Amino acid sequence: MRRGGASLVRLVRCARDERGVTAIEFALVAPLLLLMILGTVEMALDMIVDASVQYAAQQASRAGLTTAVPSSGTRDAQARQIVNNILDPWTKFGGVINIATLSYATYNDIAAGNSQKTMGGLGDVVAYNVSVTIPPFSGIPKLIGITSMTFQRNYIVQNEK
Repeated sequence: MRRGGASLVRLVRCARDERGVTAIEFALVAPLLLLMILGTVEMALDMIVDASVQYAAQQASRAGLTTAVPSSGTRDAQARQIVNNILDPWTKFGGVINIATLSYATYNDIAAGNSQKTMGGLGDVVAYNVSVTIPPFSGIPKLIGITSMTFQRNYIVQNEK
């Protein structure tokens, strides 16, 4: 009878012992905390990519807005060079840059779909579409089935007359 009582006492002592509780709590919380930290970093990097696409499209539309011919090359080449210079760092992470320009004689032609793939002439309306498709920086988006993300901006401006 003593033996059974002694093991019961040891079991009660072990149940009251709080050594190692911190390690167990850490083991339970650490994966969730790591997931949240990586998710926050992923979201911050995605916001930086999105802001750089916005900036690139804005700068390209400003460069193409004037109808003055640049000192070297064409306005289209100049706008593409601006976009590529701004978005080039994302190609090192597997990003693919896409630049499209469409020219319309008037704003009404946009709805009608009457476009040309040029930078337009004096007074023409030009639509700039800049996008970057990039794989996720971390594995977090892949957990929910996102294998690539596309960041896109469109600007519609009227060339100077």
